Amino acid sequence: MGFLAVIPSFLQGFLSLRLGFFLCLPFIFVSCTESSLWQPLPNVSLLGGPGRGVGKLFQPRAITTRIEGGCVIIDRSGRAQVFNDEGQVTGVWALPEWTSGHPIDLCQTPEGHYLVADTHYMRILEFDSKGVEVRRFGEGSDLELVRGIDIAPDGTIFVASYGERDRIFRFTREGELIGFWGERGDGPGQLLRPEGLAVAPDGTVLVVDCGHQRILRFSADGELLQQIGGPGNSHGEFVVPFDVDVLGDGKILVVDRSGCLLQVFSAEGACLAQYGGLGRGSGQLHEPRGISAKMQSGDVEIFIADTGNNRISRLRLSGKELR
Repeated sequence: MGFLAVIPSFLQGFLSLRLGFFLCLPFIFVSCTESSLWQPLPNVSLLGGPGRGVGKLFQPRAITTRIEGGCVIIDRSGRAQVFNDEGQVTGVWALPEWTSGHPIDLCQTPEGHYLVADTHYMRILEFDSKGVEVRRFGEGSDLELVRGIDIAPDGTIFVASYGERDRIFRFTREGELIGFWGERGDGPGQLLRPEGLAVAPDGTVLVVDCGHQRILRFSADGELLQQIGGPGNSHGEFVVPFDVDVLGDGKILVVDRSGCLLQVFSAEGACLAQYGGLGRGSGQLHEPRGISAKMQSGDVEIFIADTGNNRISRLRLSGKELR
């Protein structure tokens, strides 16, 4: 058995980051052991559960809400499962290849297709609503490990990529490369392992700058506009932020993988709410790696890929709770 095999999965990711990122480790043990500090996720229903059969999940990661209701989730068994609004599985399809690794993110397009960040194959896969592959693109564009993906109101596709370089790529809706921006570094607007990505209604791009434990907002052309959060385990701070989504009214939702938290921010960056805490019970989280949300009848419906618990945590927050 190799060295990595005996290390908890939530620490394995740190071994691939440079030494400076190890400074985050003390925060992990504080935030993931003091779960009593945080209010549990409210109004939770659970989907999935450990297993590899239909309706079961094996370390789910990539998740997106559906226009039709419910969500699509991809786990480490190399398949996507469609859950309808009642929590029933209505579709399953396999990825074309997955032995080298598994996708981290996906999003739904306005016409109901799915764009999958096929992380370790360094490409984007597009599937129709039935799971039939429509196209693949990004190969040969200098993408490295693709992470977050989202589509802008004008149809532009944004993709986070890291490896030797940390960058954000732009593609047309047809999959043609427009260009890229971003660079690795420790300065304002520079990146260290970009993970989740979400495009706001105004076309600005929110990027999880995981290695710096912050969220950065950029213009579509890569101009830094805003920074949210920073290292720590207090209100509005992050241990290992991993995925982000943004609502139609501009509110920002972030899941913290090692902090085991959901945090909600105003568009201006004020922390409005925190929920979660490490655990197996309803309302608790264990290494959450994905989030997708949408407004529905004045409320916010949220789906979290609760990776370490092999399930989806689905919750609804009233708009009044987040003012």
